[in-house]
Amino acid sequence: MFWVLPTPPFMPMILGGLIGMFLVLPLKILFMPFFGAFEVMIPMGIIGMGVGMATGMLSHLPDLSANLVIAGGGLMGFLVSTVIYFSNKRLSEK
Repeated sequence: MFWVLPTPPFMPMILGGLIGMFLVLPLKILFMPFFGAFEVMIPMGIIGMGVGMATGMLSHLPDLSANLVIAGGGLMGFLVSTVIYFSNKRLSEK
């Protein structure tokens, strides 16, 4: 019987981050003229990379359902958007 080593978790993380950045690129180009570069590029870049990396890592765990991974990605996107919004608001007031 052979001992099979599992794939290291950083490989799906890197691939997920790259896929997330590629998927968000058309949305960045579409929304940037309407909302501005700062309001679109930074949050979507962070969300695409972060959610892609987290999804890649979570896909390695067999006990998680796809719904839980999707809900985690939505929550992460909401948190990043909220932090960027309030950061932008605080920087604009000064």
